[in-house]
Amino acid sequence: MDKIERILKKLNVLVVDDMEAMRCMVTGCLNDLGIRKYRVAPNGNVAWGQLQNSTADIIICDWDMPQVSGIEFLKMVRSSERHKHIPFLMLTATTDKKSVVEAVSCGVTDYLSKPFQPQELEYRIIKLLRKLKSASTNT
Repeated sequence: MDKIERILKKLNVLVVDDMEAMRCMVTGCLNDLGIRKYRVAPNGNVAWGQLQNSTADIIICDWDMPQVSGIEFLKMVRSSERHKHIPFLMLTATTDKKSVVEAVSCGVTDYLSKPFQPQELEYRIIKLLRKLKSASTNT
């Protein structure tokens, strides 16, 4: 087993999307990568509650959700001393330039448009892992 596979097995991912089918698609991709530790939430409010009890290594989040949207959740995560370092992948159909610029200015780590190919999500997760590894070796 190579180093990436070992890291993937230990990775703890939080998937936030109001559509159950999308949560299942994302967790299927996580399973295909060998990631077995993940939690799901239907909106940013539930996800925030989950983060209060434990943390995540990566957050994959939709933008357009009821109660607390993805962008609002991103702002909450980035304003938290405990969670602000977590790589945050916005996985969304909201792709207009203004929204992308807003997400970047709020501290999103990466942005992937729906619909997406599973290989693209896997690529982005590996890319986030490399950023995590790089950040941990630079501190």
